[in-house]
Amino acid sequence: MNQTLKTILTGPLQVDEELLRPEASLEGAGLDSLAMAELDLLLTEQGFALGEDRLASVTTVGALDRLVDEHLAGR
Repeated sequence: MNQTLKTILTGPLQVDEELLRPEASLEGAGLDSLAMAELDLLLTEQGFALGEDRLASVTTVGALDRLVDEHLAGR
């Protein structure tokens, strides 16, 4: 998992690291729509301007991680 993403999820968003399995749903990991909006802001602060629409398109922790990795690859 991308370290910046993991740090944000387990830090400010207080997601239990044990819930960060690739197959886990975002909702199951505790990431509701408000948390996803906050995640978007926190990622933007770190230079990962993904946008809420792109974040809304993913449903699992693994898909979120891939989205961040794809964004980095496209820089």
